[in-house]
Amino acid sequence: MRERIEPDANPMTPSALLRPALLRATVLSTTFALGTSACGSVPHGTAAHVRPASPSRTVGATSPVADAAQLTAGHWSALPAAPIAPRQGASVVWTGTDMIVWGGASGAHGNHLHADGAAYDPTTRTWHLLPPAPLSPRSSQAGVWTGHELVIWGGYTHIGGSAFTVTSSGAAYDPTTNRWRTLPPAPLSPRANALAVWTGTSVLLLGGHPALVTAGNRGFGDGALYDPSTGRWTHLAGPRKTGGLRLSWVAAVQARGEMLAWSTWWTTHRVNATTASVSAGTQLYRYRGATRRWRLLPTSPASLPAVQNVIWTGHRAVVRGATFTCGPCAGPPVPEATAIFDPSSGAWTRLPPDPLGGGHQSSAWTGAALFSFDPNAMYGPVNPGAGSAYEPRTNIWQRIPSAPTGCAGSADPLWTGQQILMYCPGSSPGSSATGGLAFTPAR
Repeated sequence: MRERIEPDANPMTPSALLRPALLRATVLSTTFALGTSACGSVPHGTAAHVRPASPSRTVGATSPVADAAQLTAGHWSALPAAPIAPRQGASVVWTGTDMIVWGGASGAHGNHLHADGAAYDPTTRTWHLLPPAPLSPRSSQAGVWTGHELVIWGGYTHIGGSAFTVTSSGAAYDPTTNRWRTLPPAPLSPRANALAVWTGTSVLLLGGHPALVTAGNRGFGDGALYDPSTGRWTHLAGPRKTGGLRLSWVAAVQARGEMLAWSTWWTTHRVNATTASVSAGTQLYRYRGATRRWRLLPTSPASLPAVQNVIWTGHRAVVRGATFTCGPCAGPPVPEATAIFDPSSGAWTRLPPDPLGGGHQSSAWTGAALFSFDPNAMYGPVNPGAGSAYEPRTNIWQRIPSAPTGCAGSADPLWTGQQILMYCPGSSPGSSATGGLAFTPAR
């Protein structure tokens, strides 16, 4: 199929192909789509048009587990209201004892940025404020838990009108001492939406976007490693462009001493002065820190053309995809799907369709089952707050009890070993949980 070439046209819809940045309260579309509109007038992900795909989470091998049967018999409860203003695009991590929420944006256009945070203790069901951070207010920052500290880096520091600013500053918060410390300068250009992965010894930042996403610059391919024990940064060059394809990282996860990272791509082959053929998809790369080498892994009929987020189970990667619609490409749209990738064998396995449908689910791994939750239900055939569970042992999805409310603007769920926690700003009609939701499996 062919398309007409427009000057400076970007064949991809930024909210679909780039890692969403600020708000997830009003999801217009996460369809992986191709179009002909140029971009460059707004930063990727501004306003309440997209939801962020949080960095992939890893569940510790020692965490208690919950299977699908326990999830189907579980129950919901609302968290107390948080002592901070509701916001989307916050960094949300589980420390082993608390859920920490920091930064983010609020307001009708997402242009009110925050530099405060709070921590929730599920044992006492109480929140407490974090001390002031040595950082400017920001959103779309990278945030990751190292086992000792919450590390924050980059993000938008100004959003308004036609002016947008990104930063390369960072800081780390230690809950034990209740103190922040400023990170040394990173060997990276300022950016927002960088992926953050804890390797076990270092914070690995990858990709991200400039202040203005354009057809010519829709993302960075490089990254950096930060060692908290030495305070040193090391620049990480991205893989060589395969066939001249541009890199746009959308998900990454640490897996058995190596990193798996997914990048969207597109290529345009000019047929003549006015027409071109277009193809697009997602590539999976493997990065091994011991050799500092990247490897492009082969595709499979079971691999996904559009990746929404990835969860590491301790043995395999659960990859959740969005609907892939490539208008100028040959072939029909590819619906939402979920697949499992085994890095030991390189094998992909497609899962049966999630009964929630729609491809906009938030996910968590409970040690034995995949928890799936639809916070907004704008596209799927369900109501806000509907959930499901998948267990590899049976290869079956089951519906779980629905939450009493949706969770607009929510961060992805966190499995604590006892329950699933979700921070919910509650900034949309029908979402009354202003602190969040907890789902407790049956025991």
